[in-house]
Amino acid sequence: MKWLKRDSVQLIAAVVGALALTVIFGLLGAFAPNILEAARGTEPVSSPTPGGLRVNHNTPARDFTLTDYNNRPLSLSDLRGKFVLLFFGYTHCPDICPLALGEFKAVKRILGDQAEQVAFVMISVDGSRDTPDVMRRYVQAFDPTFIGLTGDELKVQRIGMDYGVRFARRKPEGTAATYLVDHTGHTYLIDPRGYWRMTYPFQTPPAIIAADITRMMGEVKSAP
Repeated sequence: MKWLKRDSVQLIAAVVGALALTVIFGLLGAFAPNILEAARGTEPVSSPTPGGLRVNHNTPARDFTLTDYNNRPLSLSDLRGKFVLLFFGYTHCPDICPLALGEFKAVKRILGDQAEQVAFVMISVDGSRDTPDVMRRYVQAFDPTFIGLTGDELKVQRIGMDYGVRFARRKPEGTAATYLVDHTGHTYLIDPRGYWRMTYPFQTPPAIIAADITRMMGEVKSAP
C-alpha cells in the first residue's frame, strides 16, 4: 500500500505541475507580444487585442517618400484619406512575404466594396534587387491595386525603425540563393488621418484585420 500512496502523491504532483505550466504559458501568450514589441523598440502599445497590438499614442505616422513601381516618388502622405496596410518584405522572400500578400488579398476580399478605402502597401527591404519593375510584377501578381515601394536600403531602414522593423542580409547554407533577408514580418495599420493605429503579428487572421478596419471606418463616419 505504501507504493500505491507514493504513486498517488506523484500523480497529484504531476497534475498540479501541469496545471501550473498551463497558467504560466497562458499568461506568456497574453503578454509576450507586448514584451517582445517593447524589446524591439516599437512605440508603446496597450494590451493586445485578439489579433493585434493597439498602438497607444496619438502621434501621426512619420511621412516618408519612396519610389513606386511606376518609378515615381510616392509619399505616405499621398495616401491620406485612406487606411494603409503597410508591410516590409522583398520579392525573393521564400515564405513570409507571399503569405503576407496572400493575407492582404483575403482582407480585401472580406472588405468587399469597402476595400476601395484601403491602400495595401509593400515596402522592399531589398532595394538592390527590387527595382520598380520587379516590384510591379511581384505585387500585381497578387492584386493589380497593391502598391509596391522601393528605395535605398539605408533610407528604408530609417523608415522601418519608426515601426520597430529590423532587417539584415544572411547567406543561407545549402541553397543556391545569393542571400536572404531576415526581416520583421508584422503588418501596420495607419488610419485616414495618418495615425498609426495597429500592429499585426505575422499570420494574424485576415478576418480580424478586416473587422478592425470596418470598425474604424464606422468611427470615422460618426466623428463630428
